[in-house]
Amino acid sequence: MSGSLPTCEQCLGALADVEAIDFFLARELERQFGAPCPERFHLWLALHWALRQGHSCLDLAGIAGRTLWADGGADEPRPGYAFGPLPALRALLAGLDLSPEADRPVVVEGDRAYLRRYWRFETELAMRLRQRMRAVRLQPGQLQRARRLLSELFPNPPGGEQSETDWQAVAVANALVHPFSVLSGGPGTGKTYTVARLLATLQRLADQPMRIALATPTGKAKQRLQESIAGAKTQLAASGVDADLLKAIPEQAHTLHSLLGVRPNSIRLRYDADHPLPVDLLLIDEASMVDLPMMTRVLRALPDTARLVLVGDANQLPSIAVGSVLADLAPLPHPGYSAAAAESIRTLVGYSVPVANEGGQDPVGLLRKSHRFDGEGGVGRLAEAVINLDAAASWRLLSEAGPEGNGQLSLTQEPDLGAWVADVVERYYRPLLKAPDLDAAFACLDAFRLLVPMRRGPWGVEQLNEQIEQRLVRQQSGRHYHGRPIMVTRNHPALNLYNGDVGLVWRNAEGALEAFFREEAGLRRINLGLLPEVEPVYAMTVHKTQGSEFGRVALLLEESSARLLTPELLYTGITRAKKHCMVAAGEAVWKQALASRAQRWSGLRQRLGNEPRALD
Repeated sequence: MSGSLPTCEQCLGALADVEAIDFFLARELERQFGAPCPERFHLWLALHWALRQGHSCLDLAGIAGRTLWADGGADEPRPGYAFGPLPALRALLAGLDLSPEADRPVVVEGDRAYLRRYWRFETELAMRLRQRMRAVRLQPGQLQRARRLLSELFPNPPGGEQSETDWQAVAVANALVHPFSVLSGGPGTGKTYTVARLLATLQRLADQPMRIALATPTGKAKQRLQESIAGAKTQLAASGVDADLLKAIPEQAHTLHSLLGVRPNSIRLRYDADHPLPVDLLLIDEASMVDLPMMTRVLRALPDTARLVLVGDANQLPSIAVGSVLADLAPLPHPGYSAAAAESIRTLVGYSVPVANEGGQDPVGLLRKSHRFDGEGGVGRLAEAVINLDAAASWRLLSEAGPEGNGQLSLTQEPDLGAWVADVVERYYRPLLKAPDLDAAFACLDAFRLLVPMRRGPWGVEQLNEQIEQRLVRQQSGRHYHGRPIMVTRNHPALNLYNGDVGLVWRNAEGALEAFFREEAGLRRINLGLLPEVEPVYAMTVHKTQGSEFGRVALLLEESSARLLTPELLYTGITRAKKHCMVAAGEAVWKQALASRAQRWSGLRQRLGNEPRALD
């Protein structure tokens, strides 16, 4: 046991952001690995602390020479713990047998330390992805059909009226020859537009109809994907694509939990390596939200012959849980393609694409042009400045907009929170309760959302939702009321309700309150007594909004949330807005958030490498 921190209470009292589970794991590891060593004890603390931050490993170089867990609070300041230089940290582990071959709870590879469970997830995922990364050749007949169909779906050839590269066409052409492909792009770049054309092309090239499954990490993302695919198919039909071909593209999607067959009170899945999914192609949307263990389980259950397409925005926040899989698979900027992949793309759609000097990011198609934020759109310009860490330019855009706004942006510095919430309630949320029917109520709910970084505190989700409900419904009997927007916070597979699903409490024709959730066939009603855990959803954390879009958003940032702010969080919040983004923040907090890019420690990118893949 560590001599400096003999009890859990002393540990928590001395170090900020450390939890009891970190202490007990560190104590158990110290017990297993010999005599007490305070320096190594703090390494074990950091190992599990890193896991809770979403890292799949502890990067020794990342903590070397740094002080962690400090808190300068005026009441009880905590100085934290200062780690030594990298050679000293390596020496702490050098005498232990922590190689992958040893049957120990910790694995060390180079300067990365893992809990063995997550080392296994990472190495298995890398192995299964690498097996799918070899490009395949199209047969001469397939090549001719592909070129003909692509020219119909993307009718602007090089040298025509639009001579710029059509990155949507490039992405589809590239995905045709890669059993595993990633389609990455920001909001408005046409990811669903491109996906629909990819699925149509693959169905046309297949010898028999492909069994296609669509999946997302959350129920809200599933709903949006279904709506987007249905809209894209309507566009394709209008452009003359064969109706039978479009029928073979599904509109029904699954959450990943339901796709794999998560069973209540069981760790066993319906589909796994021994019981593979009955699919020829799996497409996962909002892939940035998929954590390392879930992605590994998906690859286990996917047949070796099935295609996998991941779709998402690599600039968005990574998953709440462990890992940053999409960012590891599609790091930005795109380095270019191998010579072989570039030639394949040129053959299929006629465009010349950048060729990487070494290797190439062949499985990744990057959509680079936003159609939603074309021209002088302030939301798009702000998002671009934020993700490029341009604090001065992004703050200038907000300052020029000011509190009155300029169409797409507005800025309120140091708002009176009570007065501001009162205005939001009257402008956006009282109309929701007065909506004439459920369709109008859901439209009101989609029109505006309040976004914050954290759950607790005066500017946190919990207190904001409580304040809003008190203003809206001063006298209510019971927890629920007519017009209450709710979000499911715990999965309930039996009811097909999952964490993140959003619904409305509404009075039915008989005058009784029920919960209503949107789905492909219309509205589904649930007895309030059967609902799993839910919470009001006037305000949401930015993490919870991934996979969602709203007409307008208000992004509230306060000094107490500064340690949670990252460029990726701001970017994700800003890009939830389709029409307008209002920011409530001071200049110092805003610029501090853009000081450096968020980083998740992982070995996945290095395990996959970027070497060019030979054609089979």
